[in-house]
Amino acid sequence: MKTIKLLTVLTIAFLSLTIISCSDDDSSGGSSCSNLVDQPVQGSFRGTDFVSPAGFYKVLNFGETTTIRCDIYVKESLDSDCFFPTFEGDQDTILFSISSLDLQTITLEEFGENTLNFNRITIEENGPVTEVELAECGTIEITAYDADAGTLEGTVVAKGQFGSTVNGNFTLLLCED
Repeated sequence: MKTIKLLTVLTIAFLSLTIISCSDDDSSGGSSCSNLVDQPVQGSFRGTDFVSPAGFYKVLNFGETTTIRCDIYVKESLDSDCFFPTFEGDQDTILFSISSLDLQTITLEEFGENTLNFNRITIEENGPVTEVELAECGTIEITAYDADAGTLEGTVVAKGQFGSTVNGNFTLLLCED
């Protein structure tokens, strides 16, 4: 009888721990990531709040591989060069890549192919220094693509390793060289 009670108690404890550990499911943006807010893309970049003034996507061909790199600006660019923009102070951008312009939802991974990073380039005496803060959770959804207008629309919600966040709707313009 004591064995049955002990097994019952252990089973209940195991199930309780399983339920508690599974309650932090991050299949929809993650419990540590906030839910998507219907707003222009904005957030906090390394402790400074921002509302993105612009963003671009670039179609990059590497042999037979095509990658679409997406840049969400954290602050206004001082020029119209979308490939190598100039910013006052640090160059702060949120970067992610997609493999096609198809409508899709991407669950972000801290490492690997489906990553997003909060990227800062600082110009120092010996040249540019890049600091990367990878997203630890989040999702990107591509909701519309208009080839004629050169626009890519979607939503993003992500939280970085050091607390940076991004959340909202974006429209990226095609950057051509």
